[in-house]
Amino acid sequence: MKISLALTLLLISSLFATAGEMNPADSAALLKHLQDLRDKEPAAQADFREEKATHLLTKPLVTEGTVSFEAPGKFRREVKGANSSLTVSDGKTMWVYYSNFKEAEHYSLGQRSFFDDALAALTAGLNFEHIEEFYNFHAFKEPTGYQFQLTPKHPNLKRILDHLNVWMDEDYKVQKTELFQQKGDHIVTNFTNVRHLTGLPAGTFEFTPPADAHISYPLGK
Repeated sequence: MKISLALTLLLISSLFATAGEMNPADSAALLKHLQDLRDKEPAAQADFREEKATHLLTKPLVTEGTVSFEAPGKFRREVKGANSSLTVSDGKTMWVYYSNFKEAEHYSLGQRSFFDDALAALTAGLNFEHIEEFYNFHAFKEPTGYQFQLTPKHPNLKRILDHLNVWMDEDYKVQKTELFQQKGDHIVTNFTNVRHLTGLPAGTFEFTPPADAHISYPLGK
């Protein structure tokens, strides 16, 4: 009985030891390693399933699709299903297209500081590019990988984001994110089939709206 109890306590203490917050030196080394990996393989693709809980809805809004990133600043997010949409950015221009309504929104990047900072910060929370510029950063070692807790530094970003949690496996692939917005709304996204790549075709981040699409400019031309 004493041996069994001692073994149980040892296992419990080991579990808590591996799930604790990493010290500043180890956190810095981990962040440097992630940056080195991104330099070596600057692109990534994954499938995702997202649940958005908001005070405006009684049930979470569920969406599924695919997402692609390529540093610096390129991304593509395609939502499939009845409420399909496509968001594409080449780092200079962003398009949001709603195929059901044939509506396309055009955003010129690099002109509106608040919009650009918010977009760059949300992207940084997933690919860890310039992460320390936008967030206070805490890393935790867990039995199956790592957890990162990110809180925004800039007042403009705090207006739309309270904090962001990111879970990564032992191969440094993002598995889950949980984004908490102001007023209690939050978005949980689970990623599967995550692939780190040396690059993606240029067409991945290009978009030309169909000839019959109505184009709007929410931030002006």
